Amino acid sequence: MEYNETQKDGFFNAVESLKKYRRADLIDPKGRNLLKELYTDLLPNDYILKKSLKENTTFLIGRKGTGKSTIFLRIEQELREKKGHLPCYMDVKTIYESSQTKLSRIKDVESLLPPEIVEKYLIERSFIQSVLSTIITEVSNKFDSRIDKLLEILGVTQVEAVKEKLAELKNNIDDNQYLESIEIPILQTIKSNRKKTDEQSKERNIAIKGAKVDVGIGPEGVKAGIGTDSGIEWKKLAKNRIENEDDFSSVFLKVFQIKEIISGIKDTLSILKIRHLYVLLDDFSEIEDESIVTFVDVILAPLNNWSEEFIKFKVAAYPNRIYYGKIDPGKIDTINLDFYNLYSAFDRDKMESNAIGFTKRILEKRIKKYVDSPIENFFDISRNSMDDYYEILFNASMNVPRILGYILSFCYQSRVIYDNKINKSDIESASQRYYEEKIYSFFETTTHSLISLDEKVSALQLKSLLDLFINKSKEIKRRITTKDLKGLIYQAREPFSSHFHFDPRFEEFLKTLELNFFISKYNDLSDKDGIPVSIYSLNYGLCKKENIFWGKPKGTKYRKYFIERPFNFNKIITEFLSDSKRIICSNIDCKKQFDLEELKFLEFNNGNCNNCQSPVIIETLADDVKVLIGKIDDSKMLPVPEVKILKELQNSDSELYAKDIAQEVDYSGQLIGARAKKLDETHELVKRERQAGKTLKYTLTEKGKSFFIGWK
Repeated sequence: MEYNETQKDGFFNAVESLKKYRRADLIDPKGRNLLKELYTDLLPNDYILKKSLKENTTFLIGRKGTGKSTIFLRIEQELREKKGHLPCYMDVKTIYESSQTKLSRIKDVESLLPPEIVEKYLIERSFIQSVLSTIITEVSNKFDSRIDKLLEILGVTQVEAVKEKLAELKNNIDDNQYLESIEIPILQTIKSNRKKTDEQSKERNIAIKGAKVDVGIGPEGVKAGIGTDSGIEWKKLAKNRIENEDDFSSVFLKVFQIKEIISGIKDTLSILKIRHLYVLLDDFSEIEDESIVTFVDVILAPLNNWSEEFIKFKVAAYPNRIYYGKIDPGKIDTINLDFYNLYSAFDRDKMESNAIGFTKRILEKRIKKYVDSPIENFFDISRNSMDDYYEILFNASMNVPRILGYILSFCYQSRVIYDNKINKSDIESASQRYYEEKIYSFFETTTHSLISLDEKVSALQLKSLLDLFINKSKEIKRRITTKDLKGLIYQAREPFSSHFHFDPRFEEFLKTLELNFFISKYNDLSDKDGIPVSIYSLNYGLCKKENIFWGKPKGTKYRKYFIERPFNFNKIITEFLSDSKRIICSNIDCKKQFDLEELKFLEFNNGNCNNCQSPVIIETLADDVKVLIGKIDDSKMLPVPEVKILKELQNSDSELYAKDIAQEVDYSGQLIGARAKKLDETHELVKRERQAGKTLKYTLTEKGKSFFIGWK
């Protein structure tokens, strides 16, 4: 079939709109906003949107690309049309990034905090400052936009009084000298208290252990190490880090006078007859762990709990990257957007068909709007029906719109642009390409990034575990093909082996693999012995790469295919964890070790040791992996954003603008420009060429092209 330019451009725009990152608006050629028209809810009758609009604090939880930012945009649209409601959108990740580039030095702070944590303290302080300032700025903008009407209703005097109040609030937040007058006395008190605590701790350790104690400054703060136990330094260090975070939160709460800010905002908005301020926090989980804790303790929880139902938060977060602090989870709404968590809550028997229904609705709506022709025109339906294609696309994307957009974008590049229809093989190839370029790069990025050794070791250990899963799946496939596995349920022509099950307690250790789409949760069932198990699937593109058959045979008699005994991966996971992890009490005077079977008990005890009530931690044991990391050239260690920029340029066949890279790696264009400049001038890995006007285009240098060579 030959497509005209309008059809090709329409299909291209339709699939590119699904790839949109973060706050990318959907605009037609005439500049009109298409979001309301194109929005497709994950559930019928716009259930997710309607639930998100309730007058409650809401956490939208889902992996990257599940549509959190799109839902936020729709929430804003709806709230603008509701009387008494004011939306205030905040990109937490961008604010956090920018706060690191505009740090203010604070007189006397260096003498009150250990040198190695001063910068961290200043970054978190700047971050809190920026968030509060942004809220006041947004409120001020809304006030200014209604100024003419307010002058008529309230008169000049009252309007000026409100503007002065807002200006005073913002000045108090932005004025470092004003804040320092509160801050320095608080830090002096904390330093005095900590000195007493450290002295007592030092004496106790000497008395109990009878060993030499070295007290000094580590990368995260004060630490005490005992030469006879290599693990103690790490545990003491972690404890001090927690203490530092508690100190940060207590300081910031007092310094920024959160209660006064709430009162000021509330008084101002009451003039506008605003009953609820909705603060939309996007990319909440993209900042560092410690900063999430400080942010929740200093801003989110106080504003939520102290505002007497006035402030409502809508928070976009990743699974397992959530901290509630003093917010009562029972008083907020939690909406899960990932396939299993979403659809199992409604009708578990129809999870797959409901998810496939979403894939069909979102694609048909986009194609109709951008192309105005049946979607069948772009797919080869001589061998497969459109329903078949919707099912394949669901399997490949796990209902994630962004992944769906990428797969169809790759199909556009390989088929539609050459006047060919898309077939099943094309989707499979596109899925494999997506896996290789966008998912597998997680391991390469982690290895070459300037992150902690523990993080690197954990990531490379997970790669080893993933390899074990792949090998086991291939072995099952071979056994089905050779009829070593007997029974009518196994089909030699289609030896499906992509799914596996295990004890739900092990999910804790697989979170990173799931968050990064290597595996996805598929169901919860009971195995042949009636024991509850969690069912997961390998990534569809990964299976295509490794020649593993994805799914199970059709028909009701195969309903329990995934809980057959060969798919039990408990032994693999248990042996892996036994060799790589140790569950141990963080108290150096206790150090009780726990078995994997005791994880459930620890949950009931809030993760604390039953001997001394100290937190129980999971230690990494991987000397062989550490040796491997030690062999990597130190010159090939760069901050995460830089490594992601290099990876994106490596995957591209052409020069890229900063905005192109920003969309792919999910950073702001400004950050890309600054980091690329460093990659050019300092590291000679990137070449920048100025195009017409002032726009820069980026490519890899010869040195940059070899950056990832030699790593597998």
